[in-house]
Amino acid sequence: MFRKFLLALVLFALIVAGLQIFGGRDFGQMSLAMDKYQSGGSFGDFFADVVTIFKGDKVKESIFPHSRYREMVMYRWKDEFGEVHVSERQPNVENYEVIRLGDMDIQIQESMSEEEIKQILKKND
Repeated sequence: MFRKFLLALVLFALIVAGLQIFGGRDFGQMSLAMDKYQSGGSFGDFFADVVTIFKGDKVKESIFPHSRYREMVMYRWKDEFGEVHVSERQPNVENYEVIRLGDMDIQIQESMSEEEIKQILKKND
């Protein structure tokens, strides 16, 4: 356990030093890659994320990076006034909906790159 931690710490220090030397890439991206790895990701995926960061690209963020979120259950219901409530605790009402976060189909629309924005602005000139 200690050896794994020490290895990860040394690897992280080498990566941070490399990022500083080769252009000071986004350290927030490095933090995201470490979080993904520590929450159960494989070393291969972590290495791929590091390569992505070195290339200057952004790491793809998972919707639920930690397994505890995938297993999380939420409850949704309407009160007597028609107001919708959502909670992690099971409500004391008869009619409620159980929402399992790991079962949700979430779609994310990525924003345009700077290059795409420039191309659109050139067309409108």
